[in-house]
Amino acid sequence: MDAPVSDWARWALADLEARQISGSPGSDSNEVILEWKQQNWAPQLMILQHPFPSDKIISHMNPRTLFEHCDSYSQIASSFCLVMDALLPNSNIGPATTPTMEQSVGNARRLFPNCRYELDSASVAYFALAYFIRDLRTRLATAPPQQAQNDPFHQNNQSSLRDLAIPGADSIPFTYLMDLPVPFSDRELSHFGTCHIRRMMDPTFLQDGAEWGGYYSLPTWGDSSPEVDFDSAMHGVRFTASELLHTGNRELHGTGGIDGVDDFELRGTIDCKTGALNMEKIYVNHDIRWHWVGFLTPFGITASWGERGGGWVWLYKTAWCSTGASVS
Repeated sequence: MDAPVSDWARWALADLEARQISGSPGSDSNEVILEWKQQNWAPQLMILQHPFPSDKIISHMNPRTLFEHCDSYSQIASSFCLVMDALLPNSNIGPATTPTMEQSVGNARRLFPNCRYELDSASVAYFALAYFIRDLRTRLATAPPQQAQNDPFHQNNQSSLRDLAIPGADSIPFTYLMDLPVPFSDRELSHFGTCHIRRMMDPTFLQDGAEWGGYYSLPTWGDSSPEVDFDSAMHGVRFTASELLHTGNRELHGTGGIDGVDDFELRGTIDCKTGALNMEKIYVNHDIRWHWVGFLTPFGITASWGERGGGWVWLYKTAWCSTGASVS
């Protein structure tokens, strides 16, 4: 069915807004809280790879302002754009030493008092993922291939830090995964944060046999260093999903996982309305379990793991790591 004229008019207005910002000077502010108009078009146009310069709206972020003075819809729109920028080859997110904020993913919980020790906010999930990606890309660019770890918890030498690519902004099939709301439409902001749920919670997406992989950051318990480090990549996870439960959740079971520690499986539940998930990573040959709390986002699974400052997790379909990725 053809889109109504009013929808085309709103897309045209979004394009006009983007072209106007292209000719404007960058903001002198050390914040990336999108103005109201930008919230209503910037996420969609970044998904569609509109050529407007994202550095005009993204430089540094003041997380206290974003999370104390903006509603959750504005937080998600701004943080989503930040993740999209982090995935670009020339990201505008500042380095870890940028003095405007404590940007380390490992120290993120100190900036979000309401987050406690678990990732219980979708907007925080997006924000944390942006800086996770920034730090991960820095680490992958400088790290030599890992040698075998000389400790009892790293017995699997088949996985190394540099043997899994990460997706780019142009390789995740957002237009397939998301029912994008029309810019400037009624309730556009309120729909944007969940517009991926319908497709990504469908069993045909979750259990299509595709491999999931990713990375997790190491704990920062008592560590005052601003640098974040990462363990070996995770590979080989394939999910099965249960029928919809009376609670509105699905049970997820991930098998075939392997990382630098050992073989592992994932078991947990995911909320079919919000994408919130609770999951355990269970090592097959060790009495080790780690609790994950997070969200299914258009970028994959973003979660915190462990307790009291454990670390962060990003798990995604490995097919997304190449341009022209399959729409699944």
